[in-house]
Amino acid sequence: MYSLTLTADERQAFDWVGDRYNSGKVADLLSDCLPGDRGWSDEGDITFQIPEHLAWEIRDLAEEEDYSWPCFAPALVANLNDLCWGIV
Repeated sequence: MYSLTLTADERQAFDWVGDRYNSGKVADLLSDCLPGDRGWSDEGDITFQIPEHLAWEIRDLAEEEDYSWPCFAPALVANLNDLCWGIV
C-alpha cells in the first residue's frame, strides 16, 4: 500500500487539466482510493491509500509522459514523482 497526500488546490489542478494528458486517468485511479468519508472536491488535504496494483498503473501512466506531469506546479510534480519512484 502506498500513500499520497494531495491538497485541495492540487486536486483542482487535476480537474483543470482534465483528460488532456494521462493525469485524467491518474485522477480516476486516485478517486478509487478516496477514504470512505471524503470526496474529491472536499476542502483540505486528503491522503490516498493506494494499493500496489493501482500504484503501478499510475507509474506506467506517468512513464508514458516521461514523468513530466504537464501543466502541474513543480511541487505537485515532485510529490507525484516521489510516489512513482518509490514503487518497488
